[in-house]
Amino acid sequence: MMDVTPQKLKQEVESGKSVTIVDLQVADAYEHSHIPGAVNLPLDAFEAEYASVLKDKDAIVVLYGEYDELGKGSKAAETLEAAGYTRIGHVVGGIRGWQEAGYPTEGGRES
Repeated sequence: MMDVTPQKLKQEVESGKSVTIVDLQVADAYEHSHIPGAVNLPLDAFEAEYASVLKDKDAIVVLYGEYDELGKGSKAAETLEAAGYTRIGHVVGGIRGWQEAGYPTEGGRES
């Protein structure tokens, strides 16, 4: 799994590269604040729902949680790797790292 800094993720998205950003937080946390364009696939529903959202196994998929812990080494990453996804990354620092870098969020609270 690739480590993706908030700066690198922002750069990739702004360059027009096709990146699917996956927020692994519970729905309430996602609604409160998430990286713009992220889809919400909470860990507790991830296995049942990922295939309907992440159809291209060669696409870039970047996972994140509140901090680093939900993306890197998470059950979601293991599930994707086992299913044959080849380009998986995680946002270093999670949404907190994104916010600390000064980047905007969507939802009920802007950073």
